[in-house]
Order: sequence, then structure tokens, then C-alpha cells
Amino acid sequence: MRNGRFTFDESIGGTGNSAFGRGHALDLGVELPQTTDRLVGVDLTHIIHTSDVADAKGGPGGGGGGGGGGGGLTFAPYTAGSSDGAAGFDITIEFKGSSWTTELHDIFVSAADRLVSLIIGEIPNVTVYGLKGGPKVVDDILITAELGNIDGLYGILGQAGPTSVRTDSSLPATATMKFDIVDVNALGLTVFSEVVLHEMSHSLGFGSIWDRLGLVDNGLFTGSHAISEYLAMGGSGNGVPVEQDGGSGTAGSHWDEETFGNELMTGFINDGPNYYTAMSAASFADLGYTITSDVQAWADSGYSLV
Repeated sequence: MRNGRFTFDESIGGTGNSAFGRGHALDLGVELPQTTDRLVGVDLTHIIHTSDVADAKGGPGGGGGGGGGGGGLTFAPYTAGSSDGAAGFDITIEFKGSSWTTELHDIFVSAADRLVSLIIGEIPNVTVYGLKGGPKVVDDILITAELGNIDGLYGILGQAGPTSVRTDSSLPATATMKFDIVDVNALGLTVFSEVVLHEMSHSLGFGSIWDRLGLVDNGLFTGSHAISEYLAMGGSGNGVPVEQDGGSGTAGSHWDEETFGNELMTGFINDGPNYYTAMSAASFADLGYTITSDVQAWADSGYSLV
């Protein structure tokens, strides 16, 4: 355990760790869309473990405010953003699994609403082939969110990340976020809301497409927008320090924990609150998104669900 609750134990790359958890009720095998001239199906997901959870004690309703009970509700897809087809960035979430409660559903809705208030620019629609249910036109990203049983308490918390990216920009078109309901209930709503915002950020490309875009050099993130905000925070040098510890998935795809502590996009969730800085917000412009003009105001507006 490091500085609090748990580490995001991740493997982001061409194959990921999607074999972990197979054979349990919630299949962590990634369903990759067909590659076309505008889209490439690629496994950029990672496994999240709960081996370093400190506050989740005694099963459901543990540290962090309770996990919302046994679930069993079903929810229609939710689109955050301009769902009427107007210009602007959209996140569509499809809810799968049998363990949803209103409180858990609302955590995903709130995270998506928060991120579309940061990313405001339309990106090209793509048609996704090869998924269950036939071809789908995606505007701008489709995230499959699923709760179910994986391996019981204190094992694999879940898996999250992009499952296809655009060929011209590498911006994700589809992603998956799957979690073990037993571990979710043990974490409690407060901690899980931080996990979901962190993982949804990875699903949009934070950390998961850095290598594809050549944004990390010698342990530093080199995107000019993030660097500008880092320097404004009092940092120095020609790049933002990137995590070098914690294994193949944590290292190289998060901000450095020793430097940034409770910043939400380090590889370690600390005793709360954990928060977005303007630096993390600005980094989405380095990925190629059009974002709000005042990232400091966006960061200062905070994120609180429970």
C-alpha cells in the first residue's frame, strides 16, 4: 500500500491484461471493434486490483459511505453533452450487468457530465463494426459500463480503458469500464466516485494513448498545455514528471505520486479528497481535444457526488 487506499495496477498496451478474471461471472475479455480505414480496434484496457485497499473493511457498506446495496436495476443508455446532435463533445454510456443501483448509476453520469464540461469540441463520428448489435455510429465516444461478480472481495476491482481509437488522431471511439460489485460495495460511494472519474479519464485517452502520440520522453510528459499549467503551479523543467514506479501499467501512464500526491490522475488513490488540477485538465488539449478556455476555473469548480 502506498499513501492510502490503493494503487491502480494497470497494464496499458497492445494486449493489456484482459486474460485476468476470465472464468468468472463478469467476463473481462475485451470485445474489439473491427479495424476500418477510420478506426482501429485495439486493447488499451488495464486491470485494476484492490490488494492495497486500506479503508474497505468488512464487505458492503465499508469505508467511504456505503456502496449502495445489492442492485438489480436496469438503465437506458445515457449521453452526456449535446445528445440532440448539435456540435460539442458527447460521452455515451451503455449500462450492463445486474448489480446497478441508482447511486452507482449516478456516479458514472456525474463523471461523464464533469468531463464533457471540460472537453467541448466535436470530433469526427465513426461507424463501429463487429460489436454485438450490429454497426453503431459513435458520437464521440461510447463507453460500456458493467457491474457484476469477478472474483470476490479484495481481488480484481475491474478493468477499464479504450477498445478502439481513431486512425487519424488516436482519440478513443469505444471503451469499457467493468467492476466487481463486491469490491465496489466495500469501497463505498465516495472512493468509487473517484475511481470512476479516474478510469473514465483513461478511457478518453489520459495515459492510455500517450505512447501512441509520443507525449512521454525520459520520464516526462511533454505536452505544452499541461507543462504550462505545471509551471503555473510552481513546477520547473521542460516536462511534467510521470510515474516510474508501480508496475507496467501504473508507470508511464500517470502523474508522479511523490510529486503530486492527492492529484486524481496519479497512479495511487490517497486518503481524500483526491482532485483534478488544471494541469490534468489541460493535458486533454495535448491529446488533441478542444477544451474549455479556462482550465483553472474548471478545476476550481470541483467534483463532488457524495
